[in-house]
Amino acid sequence: MTPTGSVVTLSTSDILGRFGCTLAPGGAQGDREFHGLAPLSHAQPELICFLANEKYMDEAVSANAGAILCSEEHAAVLSARRKDVGGEGCMPQLIVSKEPYVLFARIAQVFFQPAHPFAGVSPQAHVDASAHIDAGATVFPFAFVGPGARIGKNTVVYSGVFVGAASRVGENCILYPNVVVREGCVVGDRCILNPGAVVGGDGFGFAPSGMENVKIPQVGGVRIDDDVELGSNTSVDRGAMQDTRIGKQTKIDSLVMVGHNVQIGESCFIAALSGIGGSAVLGKRVTLAGQVGVTGHVKIGDHVVCLAQGGLTKNTPAPGVYNGTPARPNSEHLRIAATVARFALKKKDPREKDSQER
Repeated sequence: MTPTGSVVTLSTSDILGRFGCTLAPGGAQGDREFHGLAPLSHAQPELICFLANEKYMDEAVSANAGAILCSEEHAAVLSARRKDVGGEGCMPQLIVSKEPYVLFARIAQVFFQPAHPFAGVSPQAHVDASAHIDAGATVFPFAFVGPGARIGKNTVVYSGVFVGAASRVGENCILYPNVVVREGCVVGDRCILNPGAVVGGDGFGFAPSGMENVKIPQVGGVRIDDDVELGSNTSVDRGAMQDTRIGKQTKIDSLVMVGHNVQIGESCFIAALSGIGGSAVLGKRVTLAGQVGVTGHVKIGDHVVCLAQGGLTKNTPAPGVYNGTPARPNSEHLRIAATVARFALKKKDPREKDSQER
């Protein structure tokens, strides 16, 4: 893969200097220039690949890459195996990091910087006279920026985006087409809202009287901290009385539902099709795999991981891996599943059938 937008070149010395990694002695030395990244299966001499999983070691041994990002342990194995197969002549550089996958991500951010085909504020955008848009921001045609709204420096607002009255969007954000940030919401710096994301829709609040369901006005907002990403068609409801909150560095996948008054801590991962009920509280570094459900009004502690299709139905303060519905520690869930399977698959004794017939 080569970068999109402006052409970017990184040299070996650039990478070592900027990212604090080292060059393994078993690989090629010197200063090389690189023009992009690629998987091992598509390696080329001007591209950088990475190895973070042992099962791709054979591909790495034969890859014709300019450099491979890897751990010190993997570098030693690669160097030895390349020599065994006579690969010294086309040896890639082995750039060593304690976290090669993280290093790959940081280098990718240099190569693949978003390019936007428009700059400035389009006269075809509707910008209220009382709104403030920083001179360095971009607002595409047919976007709407409401009364008193603020758009920060270097933020890009694509066509079809709605930013409601008194809402604030920080610096260096990207709001992709058809994003909605309703009135009274705050989006921090360096946030990415993917197409169709809705921030500040009404929470699911009604008071049943027996004859009708009386709507409870949702007068809170949504506060999104710095470096948060929302996936396509994800919905974050506004609070009934207090703000719904998403902590910094939290990453939320597509098609996720975050209910009103929910409080999500820092650096969480929430995968697609998950749903979080109103007033639930998630701690720091919580991971919800695909299709996880969290009951409203429960508290989930720091470093809790719930596996796919799990259901967190009660307070779960202890860190660990949980599974099943209702979710329980994964080891316990697996024991129960194995026990049920043994009973379900157990062959019946023919004598039991005969006694039943008699």
